[in-house]
Amino acid sequence: MVRERQHKEYVMTNKSPLLCVLMASLLVACGGGGGSPSASAPPPVVTPPTPDPTGLLVTSSEGEGLTEYSAKLSRESTARIAFGAPVAVEAAPAADAGGGSFSGTYTLESGVDEHDIVKYDGATLAIAPSRSGCCFVVDAFPLEADAAMEEPASLESQIRLFATDPVAGTASQSGTITLPEGISAEGLYLDGSSLQALLSTSWWGAFGEPFVDPFYWEDQSVSLHSYDISDPASPSLVSELSVEGGLVTSRKAGDEVYLITRHTPNIEGLIPYPQTAEDIANNEAILADASEADVLPEILIDGTPVTPLSLDDCYRVDPEHPLGADLPADSVLTTLLTVSATTGEIVRSACVMEPLGGVYVSNDRIALTYVRWDAVSEMTLVHLLDRETYEYLGSEQVAGALYSGGNNDFRISEFDGVLRMVTTEWTGNPEDQLKHRLMTLQPEADAPELEVLAVLGEDESARIGKVNEDLYGVRFMGSRAYLVTFERIDPLYVVDLSDPTAPEIVGELEVPGFSDLLHEVNDNLLLGLGSSERRFPKLELYDVSAITSPQSRSCIEIGTVRAAGAMAPNGCDVSIPPEWEWSYSPAQYNRYAFTYLAGDETDRFTVPYSAGGRVEEVYEYVDRIALFELTDKAVPEEAALNLVGEIELRPGSVSGDTRVVIDTDALYVIAYSDLLSGFWTNPEAVTRFGRD
Repeated sequence: MVRERQHKEYVMTNKSPLLCVLMASLLVACGGGGGSPSASAPPPVVTPPTPDPTGLLVTSSEGEGLTEYSAKLSRESTARIAFGAPVAVEAAPAADAGGGSFSGTYTLESGVDEHDIVKYDGATLAIAPSRSGCCFVVDAFPLEADAAMEEPASLESQIRLFATDPVAGTASQSGTITLPEGISAEGLYLDGSSLQALLSTSWWGAFGEPFVDPFYWEDQSVSLHSYDISDPASPSLVSELSVEGGLVTSRKAGDEVYLITRHTPNIEGLIPYPQTAEDIANNEAILADASEADVLPEILIDGTPVTPLSLDDCYRVDPEHPLGADLPADSVLTTLLTVSATTGEIVRSACVMEPLGGVYVSNDRIALTYVRWDAVSEMTLVHLLDRETYEYLGSEQVAGALYSGGNNDFRISEFDGVLRMVTTEWTGNPEDQLKHRLMTLQPEADAPELEVLAVLGEDESARIGKVNEDLYGVRFMGSRAYLVTFERIDPLYVVDLSDPTAPEIVGELEVPGFSDLLHEVNDNLLLGLGSSERRFPKLELYDVSAITSPQSRSCIEIGTVRAAGAMAPNGCDVSIPPEWEWSYSPAQYNRYAFTYLAGDETDRFTVPYSAGGRVEEVYEYVDRIALFELTDKAVPEEAALNLVGEIELRPGSVSGDTRVVIDTDALYVIAYSDLLSGFWTNPEAVTRFGRD
């Protein structure tokens, strides 16, 4: 209760000047400390207005932003930032889960789109240059299993537009957008004739590679280009927004793009992490001559500078707040911009001048997180903002590390105004190294503070995972959460969150292997993609209709059989030796490589994988797209997984950038800058489309 006591003391301290004024007024009304009574009426008691309560993050008084920025770089710091990829709910992803006849980007949140290198709207297929294949293409497509990968030839970096014909199972290139030299495409958004391209001058890796130093954020630029592609043969640039800094993430909801970037001011001699008195004196001397323009990122719209922000507007830590003591500092600024996809204008803006490590965007909230590795035990600091206004709602520090990047993004969720998080703490005890906690938090009604409603996993009586089991798959779905831990066997935990003040583990199932990615089929079925106990990719279909006793209804091990389209006998029976020595699927770690299209009775989904091993003293490997159907989903006890075919790719094609689009019976595969098309019912007969 130390935090609660400190908070009360903090509030009382902030209100003490008001109490003094009130007491002084009362003394005057009572005649002060003595003297003769006055015949005149006493003056009216004036009650001064109560100031708004403040939380951990505050803005600065007018003209004080630069002073506060300088002050935070004039104290010692131990910050080290690990910046994951964007961090995540209630329902299966909107674009790929149901209602429509075609699949889309597999997103964390229903109704919140995420940029990706492939976008499809049912008529136009837009493909950005792949990061793994980049701007290369091989003219010949070898179908032989032993064909060697050809040396790629460098081509101009372009976004390619294709007009699709799902009935014929074909696509024809309808246009291109040439990217400026030295610019890479981070991803796209597509809505009818409107295309947004997210571009960057630097690319440091994909899906959660850590940024451990502010220097990584120096001398970069992020651009959001909006195009009118109503005439795809001649796309026109509608607007161009440029922000100095590196891309953190983006989201799109309706007509608004949420662009989050980070910027390290390139001020000569400035030390981002001052560690000594000399470092502090150095920063004070340098910043004494700095201006706001030296610190804030340069923002351009169609080449014209704009200033939507000032340092006064930036959220910063109040050092007097109970959580503000000994927090690390660095020189990085995180900028949040809401941009109109139609006009390119900045609708809203905010910035934070404190260390951050992850971003989660829901339909209503934005959570900014930072893992404190400098603490004795890992702690995670979370700040909550309103998505529509960027109003600050509160902060809290919780035990353990909130990991982000790839499918770890599912560890955080917001539902009905409650923030749910799953953290992991390394205990340092070799006998019991890991402690997992599920926490529920909610903004307080009368102050910008986050209140911890409950913590599950703190006590041994409600432990998440057995001794030394790590946490793999996590998925929040409405009032439930599913968690998968693993060391030797996979316990699937079902958590009831209907009362966020009292979350409870209500069901548990042990099966071999584990699941990295959990997908909600419906209220009664859960699909897991992960690894078998012998480390081959595995699909597991869970029946959760009775949440207190979940069951496994179907299991398939992927990549154990050499023949394309053949499934291992008896599903996941490890007593049958695999024909390949290993197999791997990037969809286990990167949700964008997983495609799911829900149907009325049968669902279709795809999983890319690579497999290899020695065959008669010759080492062979294959790259394939496995096609699956989930049948009888309306009756959980009869539901089943079925492998219906595979698409053979040229060796080396499968990566985190492999994408599949399903449109009714048509298939479109993007792998290593190849576009292949065909039909779901005949995946062996695909056609490759090269560049015109």
